[in-house]
Amino acid sequence: MIICEVGLNHNGNEKYAKEYVDAVIKSKTDAIVFHIREESFYHGKNKKKNLSDGFYRNAREKVRKEKIKFGVTIADVNKISFCESIDVDFYKILSPDINNKELITELLKSTNKKIFVSTGLSDLNEINKFVRFVKNRKKQFTLIHTQLRPNLDFVNLKAIPFLKEKYKMPIAFGNHCENLNVIYVSLGFEPSDIFFYVKGNKTKKHQDNVYAVSLHDLSKFIKNLKKLEKSIGIAKKLKMNLLIDQNKLYDVPENISNGIK
Repeated sequence: MIICEVGLNHNGNEKYAKEYVDAVIKSKTDAIVFHIREESFYHGKNKKKNLSDGFYRNAREKVRKEKIKFGVTIADVNKISFCESIDVDFYKILSPDINNKELITELLKSTNKKIFVSTGLSDLNEINKFVRFVKNRKKQFTLIHTQLRPNLDFVNLKAIPFLKEKYKMPIAFGNHCENLNVIYVSLGFEPSDIFFYVKGNKTKKHQDNVYAVSLHDLSKFIKNLKKLEKSIGIAKKLKMNLLIDQNKLYDVPENISNGIK
């Protein structure tokens, strides 16, 4: 799946948040994700960054009609039952919660849906501990490789096949790099899914501003990403004459293609 992560970039404004939903639907991406943080998070400077249950319920229904999946990055144990009541399609766990046993246990008690787990702040010891804890339900989880720094030097896309081989689990990619071309390049490492943040078109301060795709550019970005995804192909070497015979993959002049054996 190609997954657009709104996070908290709506700034708690439900009218603004609806613009994200509409833009994601227009882009024909695969999924959208909102954050529901722990209750204590919504104090002080974050006091007004929460959205109502009604908003999430309506947004869920709206994207469902367009066959777009609706996910929640969950940090509040007490909100899991609500998320199940609106039938979210999947969950994501933030990297600080990778070994939050209370949160993970409650999710496993409440749902059989896919759960993505970010590893952005985790070393191998922490990932090992997590994998051991969920070993009996391992197939329900997908790890997300991400590095929480915006510069290219820390992206380390080669970690995707490394983690896939080490843990025998699907590995997604989550972008936090300011050079958005990294998202295109990640396709070559065959992540199971790709997460990236989106930001509104208004000149507002967005929490994940530096490495987010603007809603204005989103449709074109998704279109290009899905086109490039086709270039990964299959793990076989196709015969050249087969490709030429199709006369669809290449614009080969007839007099040239007829002469190739």
